[in-house]
Amino acid sequence: MNSRQTALSTDDYLDLYLLAKEIKDETWQQETLAALKTQQNRSFEEKQSALVQEIWEDFKQLNEDISFTYRLIQKEPTNEQFQTKLRHLRERRITLSRELYLAKKQYVEHTQ
Repeated sequence: MNSRQTALSTDDYLDLYLLAKEIKDETWQQETLAALKTQQNRSFEEKQSALVQEIWEDFKQLNEDISFTYRLIQKEPTNEQFQTKLRHLRERRITLSRELYLAKKQYVEHTQ
């Protein structure tokens, strides 16, 4: 798409579909419906991709926090505050892993 072209919105596609139906152009109806589905799939894929990327960034930061906390524990093994922080970080990593799994699963299910 060049800079002068703009993507049609869902409403635009629906308007075109209704116009095609009104003039009884079944081919145009089917083409419009196919284009709408393609746009919706692309939109979903872009959102899922952004979500997965965001989760990965959180996951990377979390791993850095865990590594840092491990180093703190090595220096002060009896510090309960560090132990508690590490436990919370591990729990958060499990949660992020689940979120990542679900986001990827939704993407795969949607593309099949």
